[in-house]
Amino acid sequence: MKRRIVAALASAGALLSLAACAAAGPAAAPAAAPAAPPTVPADVPADVPADVAATAVRLDDLTRRITGNLEEHRAAERLNYHRAEGALVACMAAAGRTYRPLPFVSRYDEFTDADLGYGNGFGSVIDSLTARGRRAVLIELAAARRARAGVLIDGSTSLVPDADVPFFNRCNGPTGYRPPNDFEPPADAYRLSVFPGLLTEPILGLVAAMATYEPCMRDRYGYEIDGQDRTEFLFQPRLDRRDAPVDGSPPNAAWTRGLAEMDAVFAADAECRRPAYVIAMRQVARNLDAWEARHRTQLDAIRADWRQRVADAARLPR
Repeated sequence: MKRRIVAALASAGALLSLAACAAAGPAAAPAAAPAAPPTVPADVPADVPADVAATAVRLDDLTRRITGNLEEHRAAERLNYHRAEGALVACMAAAGRTYRPLPFVSRYDEFTDADLGYGNGFGSVIDSLTARGRRAVLIELAAARRARAGVLIDGSTSLVPDADVPFFNRCNGPTGYRPPNDFEPPADAYRLSVFPGLLTEPILGLVAAMATYEPCMRDRYGYEIDGQDRTEFLFQPRLDRRDAPVDGSPPNAAWTRGLAEMDAVFAADAECRRPAYVIAMRQVARNLDAWEARHRTQLDAIRADWRQRVADAARLPR
C-alpha cells in the first residue's frame, strides 16, 4: 500500500514496521546456554554524535542477538540443507527411486557480521545511515552464485526424470517445496526483530525533521519521491543477478551502473534523513534498557536456540 513518507516515518508507532529475517515458525527447544554474538563496530559517519553512534552499535548487536550472527546463519542453513536433502534421498530410496542431492552453496559466503546488523530494509527512520543497500547487493550475488551452481531452482526446473516426478513431489511435500538452504529462525525472533513497542510515544521534533526529507531529496539531489513508500523508492530493482560478477568474472556495465545508482540514492537518503535519525536514535537510547528487560526471557531463549544450531551443525559431515 502506498503511503506518504512523512506520514509513515514521522509517526513513532510506524518507525519499526517491517521484518528483518525469514518468516518464523516452530523451532527446536533450546539446549545451550545463551551466548551473545561478538560486538561489531557500526559503520557510523564521523559527523554523527558519539552518543548516537554508540546507540547504533548497540542496536546492531541486539539485532544480531535476535536474528542471528554470521556463524549462526551458516549453521542454520547447513542444518536445514542436510535435513531437507537427506529426507528426500531417504524417501526416494524407500520408493525405489534415486535422487541426487543438490550441492550445498551457502548464501553467506560474502557476508560479514556487520551485514547482519539493523541495516536499512525496515523502512524506518532509524535505518542505518551507511548500510546503503549492501545486504540487497549480497543477496543478488548469492543468488547469482547459486544459479550458476544449478541450485537456484524455479518452478520450471526438473530435478528428476519425468517418471520419478510423482515420487519426488510426494517426498518433497513435507518441505513445502522450499529451497534446502531456507531455515526458520527461533521462536519469537521474527516478532522481536521489529522491536515491537520500542518507539510508541510521540518524539519531540521528529515530525518537523522528517518534513524536510522530501524537499531535501528533491532540491538537493533531484529525486522526486512524492507519495512513494520510502523502501519502494530505495529498493527499486537496479541490479540483475545475470550481470553479477561471480566466479571471477568482472562486473559488466549494467552491474556497475546499478551499483552507482544505489550508492547515489542511499547516500542522498542518509543525508536527508540524518536530522530525524539523530532525534529518533536518542529516543531509542532512552527506551532500549526497558525494552530488553521486558523481553529478557524471549531474548535468552532465542540466543540459546541459535547457539544450539551452531553446536548441532558442528556434528554434521563436511
